[in-house]
Amino acid sequence: MGSESGAGKSTICLGILAQLLASGYAPNQLAYIKPVTQCIVKGTVALFCEQTQIPCIDIGNLIFRKGFSRDFIDGLTKRSDELLADVLASIISLGKNKEVVIIDGVGDPSVGSVVGVSNVDVALSLPCSPIFVGKPGIGSALDNTVLCVSFMQHKGLANIGIIYNKIPLAAITEIKKYVTKRLPELLPEITLLGFIGKDQILETQFRNNASKEIAQWFSFYVNGKILYDWLGLISETPRLTVHE
Repeated sequence: MGSESGAGKSTICLGILAQLLASGYAPNQLAYIKPVTQCIVKGTVALFCEQTQIPCIDIGNLIFRKGFSRDFIDGLTKRSDELLADVLASIISLGKNKEVVIIDGVGDPSVGSVVGVSNVDVALSLPCSPIFVGKPGIGSALDNTVLCVSFMQHKGLANIGIIYNKIPLAAITEIKKYVTKRLPELLPEITLLGFIGKDQILETQFRNNASKEIAQWFSFYVNGKILYDWLGLISETPRLTVHE
């Protein structure tokens, strides 16, 4: 889940998948799913999964189409518990016999609350490690992070990792310096996983689904050891779920 729609959650999912492949995971040990969505267009991650043969469901069974909230409030859709059960069933089914399942969120942590199926609701129903994708900047980025992560923690989520994304390359050193200094004071229980620059070359790599190049790019910004230790991947590939 991220600071807002377009924060780059899918980019982070793609980077983690590429890094896992580069680390020796077989495609059939991994899976990717976006169980709740507002978009029905096939995305970059789905194309990457097709090329690398990673099991994937890029358009889940809960789609927030225009008017869905009104229909829910009017009692014209399934109940919250039924909607959530459908979402969880799709995740569990895809994740059978997998070592790592990457769950792509939709919008910010509270999206879906109106129907009782927010990103946080899904994460709380699974043994997962949630990653919050923050926006670039210092003051506004930290303010937004505190708002969103405090909501996540209030609802009961723990072991939250944070990755800041789409940072202008000219500003990344300064942003990293000040955010790294202040964030632990504001949110001492989180794990800061990395700062990702806005690279133009990345667009070509995404279009070409260049797995090794994407893994190298992601590892430049997000230290694999820190990420794997946080996820519990210190020993032989234990089962886990990552929720973005």
